[in-house]
Amino acid sequence: MTIPCHRIPERCLHFKGKPMLLCARCFAMLLGYLFTPIALAFNMVVPLWVPLIMAVPLVIDGFTQKWKWRKSNNPVRFITGLLFGVGQSFFISTIASIIVQYVD
Repeated sequence: MTIPCHRIPERCLHFKGKPMLLCARCFAMLLGYLFTPIALAFNMVVPLWVPLIMAVPLVIDGFTQKWKWRKSNNPVRFITGLLFGVGQSFFISTIASIIVQYVD
C-alpha cells in the first residue's frame, strides 16, 4: 500500500536526524485518523459543518503555499494536518451514527 505523499525531505519531520517517510502534514493527518475509534466508541456526533471548518486551515495553508503567496512551515503543516485528521474522524463518527439510526 502506498500513501500519496510528496515526501519532500525539508517538509518532513526528522527523527534521529533522518526525515520521516511522510511529510509533516500527512503524518499529522494519520495521527488525527487514530481518533476515529475513540469518536466511534463514544458515539461523537457533531454538526457536519464542524469537520468542514476543521478542514479549512489545511486548505488555506496548502493553497496559499502552492500559489506561492507565502511559505508554510512544519509546525503549521502539522497543526493543520492534525485538525483535518480529527475533523475527518468526527465526520466518520457522525455519518456512522446517521447510518445506524436509519438502519434501525
